[in-house]
Formats: sequence, C-alpha cells, structure tokens
Amino acid sequence: MKPSPPGPSLSRDLEQGQSPGKDTFRRSLLLAAATYGLGQIANFTFQLRLLDQLGTSVYGTVGLAHLLLTTLIFLADLGYTSLFLRERSGSIEWDRTWRYALGHRMIATLLLLAAVMVGWPLWSDDKSSQEYLIGAAAGCLFALFNYSSPMITEGRRLGGLLIAQVAWPCALLSWWLLQQISPLSPAVSAGVAVSLGYLAQAIISVICSRHLLLWLPLAGKGQLGAALHLSLLGVWGTLHDRLTPFLLAPLAPTFLPFFLILNHILSGLSGVVVQFSRLLLPDATHSRGRANILSAASLVLWGTAAALFVVPLMGNVELSTDQKEWLALGAIVLLAWGISTSGGFLALLLISARQERPLARLQGAGLAFSALLQAGAAWIGDPGYLLWARVIGLLAILVAMLMLQHLRPSRWGVAALMLSMLACTGVGQSPVLGLVLLLSATVALWRRSSCYVEPLKP
Repeated sequence: MKPSPPGPSLSRDLEQGQSPGKDTFRRSLLLAAATYGLGQIANFTFQLRLLDQLGTSVYGTVGLAHLLLTTLIFLADLGYTSLFLRERSGSIEWDRTWRYALGHRMIATLLLLAAVMVGWPLWSDDKSSQEYLIGAAAGCLFALFNYSSPMITEGRRLGGLLIAQVAWPCALLSWWLLQQISPLSPAVSAGVAVSLGYLAQAIISVICSRHLLLWLPLAGKGQLGAALHLSLLGVWGTLHDRLTPFLLAPLAPTFLPFFLILNHILSGLSGVVVQFSRLLLPDATHSRGRANILSAASLVLWGTAAALFVVPLMGNVELSTDQKEWLALGAIVLLAWGISTSGGFLALLLISARQERPLARLQGAGLAFSALLQAGAAWIGDPGYLLWARVIGLLAILVAMLMLQHLRPSRWGVAALMLSMLACTGVGQSPVLGLVLLLSATVALWRRSSCYVEPLKP
C-alpha cells in the first residue's frame, strides 16, 4: 500500500514555497516544544538533585543505572507508541489490538527487568545503584499504562502530549515529599519516587482511557510484527548514534567533550521533533497532513543551513586553533543531524502507509553502510573523515527514502544541501559572504520553501 499522493495543485504549491495550514503547523510545533520542555526540565532538575544528594563519584554509577532503566522502558515499548498513532480507536478490533499490545509489552518488560536485576549486581557492587534499581523497578511496569498515543489520534492532542510528560514532575514532587517524611537513603527514596511518578502517569492514563477493560492484557499475535519493525527503527538509530563517539574518542580526545555537549543539545531538539512528529503522524494519510510533514522536513534542512552560516560570522571572535577545529567538526555534526531529522519526518509517510517493513530494511541497510564508512574513516585516523562518512551514510538513506516514496528534491532542497555543505567545507568563511548566505537561508526558512516535491503528473 503506497502513500496517497497529493494532487498536482498541492505539488505546485509546495514547489513554490506555499504551505497549507500554517497556523495549525505553528501551533503544533509550539505545543510539542512546550509539553516536552515541561517533562525534560523536571527530569533535568531530578538529575541535578540526585547529583547533589549523592556526590559526583556515586552519581556516576547511579546515573548509569537510571539510563539502563529508561532504555529498558524504551525497548519494552516494542514500537507500539508509533503504531497506535496511526490506528483509529473505537472499534472492537482496535480494543483487542491494544490489549494484545499490552500483553506483549508486559512480557518484554518482565524479561528485560529480570535480566537487569540479575545482571547489574554482577557488573557493579555499588550499593546505591542497586538500591536505586530496586526502588525504581516498579516504575518500568507502571510505564506500560500510557494512553498518550490514542488520545492524540482521538483529537485530545494537549492531553495526549502532557500524559507522556507526567512521570518526571510527579517523581520530583514525590521525592521531595519522601525526604520530608521518610528516613530512606537518597538512592532508595529517588528510586521509589521514580516509581511513584510513573504510577501517577498510569492512574491518569487509565482515567483518560474511559475504559477499564482496555488494561486487561490478552495473549495473541495482534500486530506484533508491524510493531517490532517500528521498534527496530529506534533501536538501530540509537546504536548508530552511540557508535560515533566511541570511534571519535581516540581520534579527537580534546573534541570529544565538545561533541558530547553538542550531542546533548541536539538530543533535546530531537525530543521536540519526536513530540511534533506524534502530532503529525495521525493525519499523514490526508493531503493537508502530508503537506505539513514535507514542510516540517524542509524546515529542518533550512534551519540547519541557517545555523551553519552563523559560524562564519564569528570570524572576528578570538578563538584558539583547537576551538576553531572544534567549530569546524561541530558544523559537520550539525549537518548530519539535520539530514537525519529531515529523513525522520519523511519516514512518517511510510509508517502511515503501513510500509514499516521496507522502511526497516532500508534503515537497517543504510545505517549498516554508514557504520562501515565510519569504521573505515576511523581506520584512516582522521576525525573529519569520520564525521563526513556519517553525513554520506545518512544522505544515502535520505535519497533511498525519497526514491521509495517517489519523491524528488526541489530546487530549494538542492540549494539547502549545497549551502550547508559549503558552510561545512569552509567556503564562505568571510563574514560578509557568510552574512549573505545566512540571509538567503533565513528568507527560505521564513517562506518555508519546500525541499521535497512529487513529480507533477501530465
């Protein structure tokens, strides 16, 4: 089943830079950023408080335990968060699919949680991290009760986005209350607070679902195959992202801290993109929703180009040789993020058309190709080659995705990529030329000139 293309008039509008539904598009973007920011600020505050309570030496191990639990929750989802963004609720078949999914996710959570609880003490004898894991373990089960995606498809977009961010504000408040009334150690109380945060999210989800029978799991296949293909997209992407810093560390040890900070910033932006994508996916089968997805993918490319040309304007700033090298390498990292994120929006069209199997194959082959390129570049021993290898791999995935959907880059798309690459290769380091190019990219960004269009039919 292929995505239904918009009509020729819509394609011409996109080619000319006109996008329908601008007000809705902007409201959705602001809504995604605001709700995601609420959860992330609470999460960040929780981590800072944990660092203050435990100290830097103990926090390092507890932080790894925390990362392990959040990864467990991500893996145990099995891709169902994305799947239920395209499924319309209300039918008996949907109810059964949801309950099958709950059963699958519950089994996956219990198996992964058992592996963590047995394996962690073998890996680390740190008492605080073990206490944290024990206290937070129940939170992994409570995380199963999340009705966010169905609420978004039902039109309750604000509530659906907020439910997904409830856990951390509630965990932060619970931790403060526990410390006032309980003599528990900081690690135990923090872990219990995490479980209480996810419990609050579960209670609110059950109430918002308006149907208690939905939370009784069923045994059966359901749509497990489709969900696993969607899950693989996230798993492979995460592994690919983690590969680069490990290959980069021996090649550019002084750049690595700058890379990690930049990567943390880009991860925060990616979180906003994920929230925004959750709002776009339910309408991806309609011409207006399809146009908004192409507009979002274009917005990322032009935003990346504009950000890259800010660097030449810093020509008069006193920087050391190392810092100039860091900025040059960081620009390539930003370009790779822009290409990957733009392709992520295009993937929504394939997911909505139930083409998750070819998408997973394409993504797996493309990321494997990128990993091999990066490994070869690391063998040569040049950090710049390594980062450019990553760009080439991600660009190959983007091109393959366009071909799979019968899309093509518009003249604006070619211009956005060429300008971005020029910025990364050092062309336009003159502040005057950099300003001209920055203004060009900013104008295209403001007009939301589409980078992708479908061939016009005769």
